[in-house]
Amino acid sequence: MKEIVYDKCYTVDCSKVDGGSNDLFDKLRNELITNGYVKVKCENISDENCDKACLDIINKVGGICCPYNDDPTAFIWPVKVLELDSPKSKLQASQLDRELVFHTDCSYEHDAPRFVALYFVQCDRTENGGKFQMVRTKEIVDRLSPKTQRLLREETYKINVPPDFRKGDIDHISGHILLEGDEHIRYRRDIVNKDQLKEETPEKQMAIAELNSIILAENQLPVFRPTLTNNIMVMFNNARFVHGRTKIEDIERNVLRVRFNLDG
Repeated sequence: MKEIVYDKCYTVDCSKVDGGSNDLFDKLRNELITNGYVKVKCENISDENCDKACLDIINKVGGICCPYNDDPTAFIWPVKVLELDSPKSKLQASQLDRELVFHTDCSYEHDAPRFVALYFVQCDRTENGGKFQMVRTKEIVDRLSPKTQRLLREETYKINVPPDFRKGDIDHISGHILLEGDEHIRYRRDIVNKDQLKEETPEKQMAIAELNSIILAENQLPVFRPTLTNNIMVMFNNARFVHGRTKIEDIERNVLRVRFNLDG
């Protein structure tokens, strides 16, 4: 049975976040924990400070922001086009206009942040460009053969840490792909070390190949695309959803990304 993602949108008056009632934020927190996804529309943003609005809401739901590198205050990563994609591109994929295939964030960390917030400052204004989309990981795991599920749950794989996100001198980790039961997953296709994978058993290679084939067959998955406008923020469970986007066609598209855990 497919799980339905309800695209309900809550409205937050950002001018009253500090002194307002906590009832709304308790509801947002509970929905995030229970369903793994929640969407809010931010209004009355002080001085058009979207960074502050984004961080304030995360804080009010009990979020503890996670830095993306060694700087303890580096919470917000701007997902915007700094360069058009080319074979010579050295930037992170999130800074190019290319399509982002489905993945989980921080797949290269042993203890990846459990939640991701994306604040849409400027949506792609074309019809099909830069569309954010999600799939529940359970939909992917349920399509894997029992043998592949076992291998991805029990065997470890060498996973590269991208240079921009290295903390200290750690350039790779070894870890499982399936985590904590049957629906939590870590996945980013391009960081499983291909040279190391060639040295692994044929069964481990085939398990990754099967996982890739399912995730890349996007037209056979129940893809969810939230309805988005400027100043909408989505928060979701990073282990219960893979997410991605279509190729960006409006280079002024601008999204703020924050990874966080919940207190308690």
